[in-house]
Amino acid sequence: MRDVARDPAALELLRVQRGRLADRMRPPWWYLTGVAIMYALVFAVPFGQRYLSQGFSIWPIFAAALAVACLLQWGLARATGIAVATRTLRYPAGRPARIAMIVVSFVALVTETFLIDRGLPAAAIVVAALAVVAEVAAQQAALRGIRQELRAGGAA
Repeated sequence: MRDVARDPAALELLRVQRGRLADRMRPPWWYLTGVAIMYALVFAVPFGQRYLSQGFSIWPIFAAALAVACLLQWGLARATGIAVATRTLRYPAGRPARIAMIVVSFVALVTETFLIDRGLPAAAIVVAALAVVAEVAAQQAALRGIRQELRAGGAA
């Protein structure tokens, strides 16, 4: 393989290829819808623990959410040609959004549980809905950050 560091045409071709790769990183409509459904399942756990039978186990809900997550990541990798599920923290531009997703999930689950225990299920539903919106927005921000990093010449 030849050295392309001093070849302007090769560098321009590389820039164009990176731009095309970044453009493919746009999520399809079904991906964001699936992310919203997955987080709705996760944020339904406190309601299930409180209002379903005492023998309620959270494992079926988490198994369903995990299955949806795996299918979504597989589908995104097939649709875009880029697998970001296991490498997301390698992209520094996507890191803050992923950390925000973890914080939002934790705060939402704790707040929902607190509100349900205080007899305020309507407020807990509002918190869950806002958390789903925040998680989808954070997912979009993470993908946008990865796209910008690819376009700028970062990790591919």
